[in-house]
Amino acid sequence: MKARFQRSKPSTFFTKVLEQQKADFLNNTPLAHTNQSRLSSRDEAVLIFLSSTKVDKQQLHSFSYKLSNVKVYSENQRNYAEAYVTRTFNFGSGLETGLGDTLVLEIQSSPDDLKGSSHTISSSKSTSEVNEKFSIDEFLEKYEAEATK
Repeated sequence: MKARFQRSKPSTFFTKVLEQQKADFLNNTPLAHTNQSRLSSRDEAVLIFLSSTKVDKQQLHSFSYKLSNVKVYSENQRNYAEAYVTRTFNFGSGLETGLGDTLVLEIQSSPDDLKGSSHTISSSKSTSEVNEKFSIDEFLEKYEAEATK
């Protein structure tokens, strides 16, 4: 059973995560701070970024994100913040790539404390993770083979 909480600024749960993603993408190191950014080697945003920069040799000029449908709720005695996140990569050569997915963060706070801005995020999940188990190198190798056909 889900209980929803209407709180001021629920998007603050996502700011730290997405700002870390932005910094890491702009520094060409998307997996440098996985505990803060909540990115993994199976995240489609990472795979899009790496295929564009490593194989297509594009330089990232800007990265932006937009949140929508933000909600905070409790389910099975756990508290969550959920949002639809649209991330946009601009590679400057006219190539702009966007990716939208739902990001869910488990928040370590009691429902009464969810109004504040300081929360610990204990876990996360995203709808943009690739289900196949392969390494980044294997993915890039396959991408390059397809791109050069």
